[in-house]
Amino acid sequence: MAITNGINIACDDLQASGGIRNILIRTWATGDAITYVNSATSHSISSITNGGSDATWFNYEFKNELPSLTVTAAKENGSTSYECALSFMMPEMDDSKAAALQSLMDTCMMVIAVGNNGKNYVLGVSQKYSNEKATLRNQTYASMTGAEGASGAAYNDDNGWTVTMGCKQWEAPRLYTGTINLFTATSTSTTS
Repeated sequence: MAITNGINIACDDLQASGGIRNILIRTWATGDAITYVNSATSHSISSITNGGSDATWFNYEFKNELPSLTVTAAKENGSTSYECALSFMMPEMDDSKAAALQSLMDTCMMVIAVGNNGKNYVLGVSQKYSNEKATLRNQTYASMTGAEGASGAAYNDDNGWTVTMGCKQWEAPRLYTGTINLFTATSTSTTS
């Protein structure tokens, strides 16, 4: 692949805000269908559905201004991989949060991190290593790589769980450009 153009920075890019606004997580399921967009100007996903219907996601809420997404690219023996880590803090250690964390263990997931900049970053999905049969999960998936609970020592210390989701991908995280319907009152959302 030849380099055919450069990248310009617009004024909006300089004024953009950082941080994550919403975190959506779902388990890979039979019938998941991903529509990839590959062009000279787009490396994105336009649709994530399940069995021809909207895919259901679960909202994970967190303490504001603490979630962060980092992507580290490394090249070894001619192959480039992208290590992605999404960290967020759920305040107040309690049994419902512990149960939610337990459900994340040993699960092949996909994640959408909705940024304050209007971008939706997809983790755990890869076109390069997707399976040919729609009944199987993608070979790239996200998993819970760590969780740390802390009660805090002082009255004003944080009490809660810090969760880290991670994945190793062989392409940079794609942006989701399709429709996301956020239903925060029910802790679920859908993509189409």
